[in-house]
Amino acid sequence: MLFETPGYNEILDLYIAYGVVECLVREGVENLKFFPRGNKYCMVAEESIANIKNRIKNGMLHALEDMLSLHKAIGKYISTKEDIKIISDVDFSAGANINNVYWDGIPKTLEKIKENIKKGKLSTKKNTVPLTLMPVAGKYMPKIYGVKGGNPIKIDDFYYALAWIGFHYYTPYINVSDNRATYIHIYAIKPLEELELIEILALKDLKKKINNYQIGKDKFFVNKKLALLYHLAHTESISALEIVTKKHFSVVSYTLENVDNNQAIRSFGEYDLSKLMDFLWYLKATDFYNTIQFIDMILRSNIEVSITFIDGILYDDLDAIYSAIRELKSIRIPPPIIQSILEWFGNFY
Repeated sequence: MLFETPGYNEILDLYIAYGVVECLVREGVENLKFFPRGNKYCMVAEESIANIKNRIKNGMLHALEDMLSLHKAIGKYISTKEDIKIISDVDFSAGANINNVYWDGIPKTLEKIKENIKKGKLSTKKNTVPLTLMPVAGKYMPKIYGVKGGNPIKIDDFYYALAWIGFHYYTPYINVSDNRATYIHIYAIKPLEELELIEILALKDLKKKINNYQIGKDKFFVNKKLALLYHLAHTESISALEIVTKKHFSVVSYTLENVDNNQAIRSFGEYDLSKLMDFLWYLKATDFYNTIQFIDMILRSNIEVSITFIDGILYDDLDAIYSAIRELKSIRIPPPIIQSILEWFGNFY
């Protein structure tokens, strides 16, 4: 059986595909392949299409129950004249949505979908896709990009729930803020070749359920590439990296920004995630603790130095790495780290 995503948009379809995988895994499906096809994604499993759709719905119910339980457990309860609002730092509430209308609205929609699944019938109601799930869903974007779905972009309960499940379990993001601004950096992990199930599941090690930071003195968090380097250095495991770096991935990143109550989408970019992860894996395999310390020293130095360093990794520039390290004049960098960097460049190229 081949299950293909609907073709709304590359990023939204990617989240839907991850959602399908999560639902099927929860239903015990073990033999599964996942691969990109244009703006769509395909999953192949050794079952009939009718059986797969039932398994997706059953897995969806369990995934939504887990997600909403987390939301209710850590959420803040606010009494209003109409009802009680629950707002939490999970991604489908305040964690990864810049618009506060969605903080309570999306969990309520997912709750309704969950109850409809229990009743055996999903609603045909259409739901507005937030920018979190589809950064080209803004007012003028459909005309420019030829996006399917109308304006605003709306999708049915089935795909809406799958997209949030995929985002929740497989998509890293970082929410950083201070007194006047919030930046939400989202990193959609895009496979560039066919994946086996174990390779897809390894991506879950890159995702934390809560990713909120205060900017404070760490201004590097405002830059999405530097925030990604911090997240990877502090989140993933060596075992996950060893699996994932055998395949080719890119990361499609975008930032939701709210500065003085002015909301915008900023800073689209696509980077070679495999290269960045392979670099971290190599250093961590040599000296786990000092690698994390070293990355933190780089990031907390001058912003220009930090950007020079990560660009050196992404764009094969050893001179840029040297230049960044030379700027850290007052910091002693362990020799094994320096040696690992030289070996990585030598082995990788």
